[in-house]
Amino acid sequence: MTMVPGKMDAVSVNRVWEEHVKKENRALQLNDQFAIPNPRKMDILPEKPNRTVPTPNPDKTTVDAATATLHSLAAAKDVDKVPVDRFALPITGNMEYGFFHRVTPAAPNGMFNHKHKPCELTDYAQEYIKSFNGVGPYTTRLNK
Repeated sequence: MTMVPGKMDAVSVNRVWEEHVKKENRALQLNDQFAIPNPRKMDILPEKPNRTVPTPNPDKTTVDAATATLHSLAAAKDVDKVPVDRFALPITGNMEYGFFHRVTPAAPNGMFNHKHKPCELTDYAQEYIKSFNGVGPYTTRLNK
């Protein structure tokens, strides 16, 4: 309902709207007969993932036994081991190839072994930077 200048003021418009709402409320009826026509077609929602059933706390012996069982079964303690040491026999078909073969690590090749050692040039550069109070000569300095 829009207000037409000279026809209805805001109070009249609100009164008409109130009567309209009361008329609708008289016609409305609450449906108290609820039934599912076909329960087999009803959507089943899973329980909330954070739902918990309260249980009593276990005693210390139960916790220790469960911890020992978990430690014996867990593979996390054997992550750094080779498959031969982790398993008694190959588990998958791919593990059968070379399962019992042990590789001995070779000595490192001296050609690729480059340790970081200071030389005359790097020593000179470090002393040169120290002479500028730890600031390099090519850095921009802000005047404060």
